[in-house]
Amino acid sequence: MSIRRLGPEDAQAFRALRLEALTESPEAFGEDLSDALDKTDLDYANRLEMGDNFGAFAGGALVGILLYMREHGPKISHRAFVMSVYVQPAHRGTGAGSALVAAALDLARETGVGQVELYVSSAAPRAHAFYLREGFAEVGCSPRALCVNGCYHDERHMIRYLDPLESAPAAG
Repeated sequence: MSIRRLGPEDAQAFRALRLEALTESPEAFGEDLSDALDKTDLDYANRLEMGDNFGAFAGGALVGILLYMREHGPKISHRAFVMSVYVQPAHRGTGAGSALVAAALDLARETGVGQVELYVSSAAPRAHAFYLREGFAEVGCSPRALCVNGCYHDERHMIRYLDPLESAPAAG
C-alpha cells in the first residue's frame, strides 16, 4: 500500500473510484451520483488540480481517496477540511484509511494548520467510529443535512486539533 498526492493525471482513476463511492454509499456523500456522472474527466482533473488530495494505491491501482482543502484568509487559515474519503471495501481494515488521514494530518502540520475538520453522515457509523479512533472528536450535528431517496441523515461535525497546547473538544 502506498499513499501519494493525486494530480490531474489521476483523473480517470479518481472518477471511477468516486462513482463507485457514490453508488455504494450514496447516503455518505453530499454529491449525487447523477451530478457526478455528468462530469467529464477534465472536470475531475480540474478538481484534483485545485487541492491537496491523496490516493491510496495497492498493486498500482487507486483503492482509496481523500480530498483535503485548507481555508485561506487571516481569520480562517488555521482550518483545513477532510472530505470525500472512500476506501474500496476489499481494502478496508488494511490501514489504507489511516494512512490517508495521516497524510492529510502531516500536510496540515507542515503548513501550520491548527485544526482539521470533517463531516460524517449518521448513515456511516463505521466511518464515525474510524474518525474517533483517528483522534477526531464530535463537536456538533447538522440535523437532516442530507436527503437521500426521501430519507434524511444528520451530519456529525468532527474536529482534530493539531495545536500542541489545545485539548480535544468535548463531544457536542
